[in-house]
Amino acid sequence: MEEEARSTQQIVPILAVVAAMVFWGLSFVSSKAILNTGFPPMTMIFLRFFIASLVLFPLQRRLHPGFRLPKSDRLFLLLSALFGVFFYFLCESRGIQYTSASNAALITAIIPALTVAAEYLLYRNSVRVYQGAGIALSIVGVYFVVQKTPGQFDRAALGNLLMFGACLSWVAYNLFSRNLHKGMRGVNLITFQSMIATVLLLPFALSEVRFLSAGSWSARSWSAGGAVVWLNLLYLGVICTALSFFLYLYALARLGAVRVTSFINLLPIVSVAGGMAILGEQLLLAQMIGGAVIVLGVFLVNSPGRNRPPARG
Repeated sequence: MEEEARSTQQIVPILAVVAAMVFWGLSFVSSKAILNTGFPPMTMIFLRFFIASLVLFPLQRRLHPGFRLPKSDRLFLLLSALFGVFFYFLCESRGIQYTSASNAALITAIIPALTVAAEYLLYRNSVRVYQGAGIALSIVGVYFVVQKTPGQFDRAALGNLLMFGACLSWVAYNLFSRNLHKGMRGVNLITFQSMIATVLLLPFALSEVRFLSAGSWSARSWSAGGAVVWLNLLYLGVICTALSFFLYLYALARLGAVRVTSFINLLPIVSVAGGMAILGEQLLLAQMIGGAVIVLGVFLVNSPGRNRPPARG
């Protein structure tokens, strides 16, 4: 009876983390839909985190009105925002311009394996044999994913390279954030990172606009995307950035890191399905094989005994 009650209590957090992974998985599709209209990439990222900050800041002040950022955490907070938001989304947004949303998601699935490898090299954390095998499988899987796409090899290759740069940026974020989570509640961390990212991104967003002789501002390469652009921006800012992190943290507190991070395998599956259904993308057989190999590698790396944060979408 007690075990049944415990099982019932876990249904809601499981649904929460599944929802977060679905939202993050579709963020690649949403970003691609915005960029396909000609909307500037840096402006897209800036608006995403500006919207998220507008949602998170008043909520953070309400939940933790007396919170003050410790001086000892400020440098690492800045570095985590620089790598985990600025560099990560800079590479991701540019990468998605040149490669498919499906490819982008499949490549980012290697992040847990790269994080384990980085922690081994820097901190000599133990890596079990099956986790080493998972890292190797993930690398092999990425090789298959980035194989030549007919008709757009040069652009796709650049996009794939940028997405790999995004993966390395997120690994750096994991390393800089490893101690921040101990002294800061999740909502405080997310809020301050979003606000710092908004400030860092502002000059680059302004570089994508030009001052016209009439004195009005106009985007350099914006097209009349209309509702498509703004609905997707709201989705990225409110759902993918603000809401999804709340869902993830809610599940993390109730299920534990090992169980929650195992759901990362849903990200590429959701993104590939969304890219094919919404954007009409197609996968080559080699990419399908590569995606399956990456997922298998991630499963091995995230086997019990290792705690990994998810990739951001």
